[in-house]
Amino acid sequence: MARSEGDSWDLASSVGATATMVAVGRAIASAEEHGLIDDPWAAPLVRAVGIEAFTMMVDGKIDIAEVAPEAAAQVKSNIDEMAVRTRFFDDYFIAAGESGIRQAVILAAGLDSRAYRLPWADGTVVYEVDQPDVVEFKTRTLADLGASPTAERRTVPIDLREDWPTAMRAAGL
Repeated sequence: MARSEGDSWDLASSVGATATMVAVGRAIASAEEHGLIDDPWAAPLVRAVGIEAFTMMVDGKIDIAEVAPEAAAQVKSNIDEMAVRTRFFDDYFIAAGESGIRQAVILAAGLDSRAYRLPWADGTVVYEVDQPDVVEFKTRTLADLGASPTAERRTVPIDLREDWPTAMRAAGL
């Protein structure tokens, strides 16, 4: 889908599908026996989006090596990259909290579940910025799954092409 001025999307289309694909990578990496990360909410969020191929991947029903052997190495590399990137930022946020930082901002938060899975320092506020429909979907889905944030979670439902810094200040940053 070509992008255009003022366009929109959901988690199953355009850049939203990219956010879902990133969650697929986190889900698969989390399922590895000696995984670098642990994101228990990635797979349930992917399933809730409802892209059949992505759901089948997180459920282990599609083996890329069998379906597209020529792409298997690249897919594995992408999943490993997601794991390393996730671990880096998880460690970064935890270290920031240990040093006294009590606010974290996740721009284009998509299906990121850090507000629910990291051991945030007491008093930490996590701001999640994304499209209103994306914020609502993730909030509702995680609530339906019985998930609770491990920090104070403040959502900032705004398109990043709009004046999101003002929206962040209005949310308390």
